[in-house]
Amino acid sequence: MIIAPHPDDEVLGCAGLIQKVKHAGGKVYVLFLTVADTEDFSQKGFSGTHERKEEIDEVASFLKFDDYQIIFEGDRFHLKLDLVGQHELMNQIERKSRISLEKVKPTILAFPQISSYNQDHKMSALAAFASVRPAQKQTKHFVPYVISYEMPVDAWSLTGNPVPNLFVPLTKGELAVKLEAWKMYKSQLRPPPNPRSPRIIEDLAVLRGSLIGHFFAEAFHLLRGEVL
Repeated sequence: MIIAPHPDDEVLGCAGLIQKVKHAGGKVYVLFLTVADTEDFSQKGFSGTHERKEEIDEVASFLKFDDYQIIFEGDRFHLKLDLVGQHELMNQIERKSRISLEKVKPTILAFPQISSYNQDHKMSALAAFASVRPAQKQTKHFVPYVISYEMPVDAWSLTGNPVPNLFVPLTKGELAVKLEAWKMYKSQLRPPPNPRSPRIIEDLAVLRGSLIGHFFAEAFHLLRGEVL
């Protein structure tokens, strides 16, 4: 189960992991917290809700998501998840949404880094982390693996990022699929050296791979890992 504050976060942080899970016969669920019309610093200067939802559909089909859901659609909460508050975000993540911990019962929960400058990412991380707090397994689903994913844009951080301690090696083909999925988010594509460009996404995969003796990898911060 992946918590994606916005459409595209799941690809930037987890597209390789998604492929590994699917190839192993597992299921992948994505909970998008918000989407809306957005003014941005692209050449177009704007991305519309309908456009972004079509992009989600294309990516979900391409990467074979088992299901996904958008929670807070519209301008009221997009880029303003602090107005929703941690309590309501936790309610959605834990049990209220169709894709919730209690309904999906995942073995892995992935969410953004708390160190991100994006406040939606921060709120998502706080709520998701609190949602997998220790509890009796008889009364609340226990997620054995809790990880935060990184994106190239997270390198711009005021507080510093968690040191990656979990790496998922990627083949050349798996990286190519990740980049192809990213290009399906056409409204979010940027040319290099922008950190949202395919070139920089590939460069980060090369760097992370070099740390574990592989050509490519995705890196995560392991927050909990139960030995099964």
